[in-house]
Amino acid sequence: MKKKMFLRIGRKGVNLDKYAGSWVAFLDNKPVAWDKTLKDLMEKVEEKHFSKEPSVMLVPHKGEGPYLLTIIL
Repeated sequence: MKKKMFLRIGRKGVNLDKYAGSWVAFLDNKPVAWDKTLKDLMEKVEEKHFSKEPSVMLVPHKGEGPYLLTIIL
């Protein structure tokens, strides 16, 4: 069985498989931008002029981990 990577936010989860090895920006619990380098991701975030500042994380490659990220609201 193929393992999938999920980010659990409250009761919802985000499948992170397609972002493996990439930096991802999240806003309102959804991925809004991603890139292979943090510098390129931050340039994308600045270009989009979001009303709030997104959270940013590096999604591990599928062979790395498992990792557990807990966000306390």
